[in-house]
Amino acid sequence: MIVLVMSGAKGNKFRKRREAIRQTWGNQSNCEQRKASQDERLKNLRWLLVFVVGKAGTGTNDDELNIAEARQHNDMLIGNITDNYINLILKVYMGLVWASKFDVKYTLKADDDVYVRIPRMLEYLVNAKFPRPFYGGLIYPRSKVHRKIGVKWTISYKYYSETYFPDFNRGPFYILSSDLFEKLFSYVYVRKPFHLEDVYVALAMHDSNIKTTNIDSFQLSSEMPSYVLQGNIQNCEMLSWIGFGHFMDPKAIKKLHLLLQSHVCKKITLDIDYHRCNKIAVAFHWIRSLMLGKIML
Repeated sequence: MIVLVMSGAKGNKFRKRREAIRQTWGNQSNCEQRKASQDERLKNLRWLLVFVVGKAGTGTNDDELNIAEARQHNDMLIGNITDNYINLILKVYMGLVWASKFDVKYTLKADDDVYVRIPRMLEYLVNAKFPRPFYGGLIYPRSKVHRKIGVKWTISYKYYSETYFPDFNRGPFYILSSDLFEKLFSYVYVRKPFHLEDVYVALAMHDSNIKTTNIDSFQLSSEMPSYVLQGNIQNCEMLSWIGFGHFMDPKAIKKLHLLLQSHVCKKITLDIDYHRCNKIAVAFHWIRSLMLGKIML
């Protein structure tokens, strides 16, 4: 599996995020990864993480700093495109085209403000018997298209004329099997790409009759960073979830990593069924979040 982490080119904030990921969930020598290497089901499965960025442009020395960072770590894919939200779809395609050059079975697209337990992601695929074709993530159900000028998520009729989007996997993290690459690449001749990359990928899958699979252990909430930093996250939740997002800053990522590693190293195996979370606790958390209006949809 190749993990493509979308990151920004401009500003030290993104360099700090990348470094936090290198030290935590992107580190192949962390405790959870070491335990996976002793698991007969997982020990022969390999993964590679790379950061995908564009160019910061004139007026800063960010491009030079990013090139130096790439040379130091050898884990960055830098494209000759302006790094901004509008061009996110180009960064995703750039990463997928690069990944397609390798003998890879799956690609996980993630943002740099999330935490993903990669050994558990691989375990999910093992338990699912390596499904292909596979397009999985946290589903955003059928939703109305934004048309108001000035709204970040607005789409012009020339890109998409329907009133509703089909179900799509939310952008902070989703996974694609490699047999879907060609469908994605050829879809640009069917529909002009637009900036909502998670929606665009979903449309390519929908129009290719590929089912959208919900991964229950992916969790997204605007409260996630404070939930972690304030110590409210419960052990059963940590051990049951694969993806945590989003708006996770380096402090929250490192705190979650320390909590997870302390439990993984000392108390648990990687048996996915052994640590099912207390459903009452989970329900309480998400009902509270919904009441506060803080679930990110």
